[in-house]
Amino acid sequence: MTISAAIDSSPEQIKVSPSGAKKGVSLSPGFRLIGAFGAGLLLASSFPPVNLPILLPFGIALLLWMLEGTTPRIAGYLGLLTGFVFFACTLIWLKNMFGTATVSLWALAAGFPALFAAFFIRLRVRLPMVPLWLLAGVLWTAEEYFRSELMKPSFGFMGLGYALVNAPLWMIAASVIGSYGLTFLIVVIGAGIAFGGRNARIGLILVWVLMIFFPRSSQPIKPASPVSVRLVQANSEDDESLFDLSRKPSARPIDIIVWPEYSFVSDPTRDTKLWARLTNLPQTARAYLLFGAKDQFDKKNEAGFRNTAFLLDTNGKLIGRHVKNHTVPFIRDGVAGKDASVFPTSFGPAGVAICFDMDFPDVARRLAANGAEIFLVPSDNPAEWGAMQRAQHRQMFQMRAAECGRWLATTDVAGNTGLFSPDGREVDRVVTSEPAFLDVEAGRERTQTLFVRGGWRFGQVCLLISITLALMALARRPA
Repeated sequence: MTISAAIDSSPEQIKVSPSGAKKGVSLSPGFRLIGAFGAGLLLASSFPPVNLPILLPFGIALLLWMLEGTTPRIAGYLGLLTGFVFFACTLIWLKNMFGTATVSLWALAAGFPALFAAFFIRLRVRLPMVPLWLLAGVLWTAEEYFRSELMKPSFGFMGLGYALVNAPLWMIAASVIGSYGLTFLIVVIGAGIAFGGRNARIGLILVWVLMIFFPRSSQPIKPASPVSVRLVQANSEDDESLFDLSRKPSARPIDIIVWPEYSFVSDPTRDTKLWARLTNLPQTARAYLLFGAKDQFDKKNEAGFRNTAFLLDTNGKLIGRHVKNHTVPFIRDGVAGKDASVFPTSFGPAGVAICFDMDFPDVARRLAANGAEIFLVPSDNPAEWGAMQRAQHRQMFQMRAAECGRWLATTDVAGNTGLFSPDGREVDRVVTSEPAFLDVEAGRERTQTLFVRGGWRFGQVCLLISITLALMALARRPA
């Protein structure tokens, strides 16, 4: 049965009238399909490359309008369509990695808006006393949290809050309630537009527009206790570029040199000549060296390795290793670690993470809680993954910097090399995908944001509330 046929054969009226909801909604199946498709486009257009976050709550509102008067089953179909359009448009770059199998990944991700839509209609019938804005907010945030952190494999891309990283007022909120809290507020505003009265809608739209376009100060944050970082961008195993660019003269003394994730796709400690070159570089440069490589703990098993960031001090001594906590799904990326690694250095406690670690709030948050005053992140976003992927990934790094109130310096292989300030602002970035270096001045921050102190639990709270509402609905007979 097609979706259109299913909608056409479904009962179009539901005998409930929560406060603010429309009575007797009767829309044609084709109109509902077009509306659900349009909702997906609005959400997708909020992210790179279109990058119009102002559209976010209107995408949510349009989806909620299309759900009015449907059954949970039909709502699920409409949510699935919205989700598929949303994820297919924004994650089209996955085709560069997985080919035709990408369609199944889009469908998997689309299942979460489908569940949101179905549960929203079911629970609003069973629990009419729950405000629609609250119901919509906690359900969407709960499914986003589950998809991003609890599902195996987890995938945090396209959380709604990430679209707001360049809106300064929203980044202040992120330092309190994080990306999940921003998602909740976006959906609450969307639900208010969908179900509120005329004055409420106008008020919400005005507040939303003002918060999106509130100007950012033209003066960037001045680094406190500056740390001079050289970010060296080059492809894996491009030894000559890595070493040569690290030795280029600098305008000021360099505290630490950072190379990308998988600077070497082998274990450098097992290559005597390479290890000698690596340990000599910090001594001649008089700087720490952080680089990514394999820690091959099992010689007999090619997959028996850890994706590791190695930290050498100015004497060339290995003083620390960080093992990637969040390995990339469907790619051979080693055995995951568990620790959020903070290392004492002459310029203060440095928190080290690796690429995909920054796609999730937990590693950055634990680094800050463990005393890290600056984040250093080797990364690997290959050129063949596309500019859209890199732009979306930068948003996640910006969010981590804002949530934790830390300077974040990252070195990539093909263009995401750059620096982010504690308010989530992108301070500087390499604009080429070719080998290059970038000298930046980061800062050290000691203040613990409210997000680090407890606001990071917002997604968990929304999931708990959603489960509680579902149990209440099971125990309650429909009116």
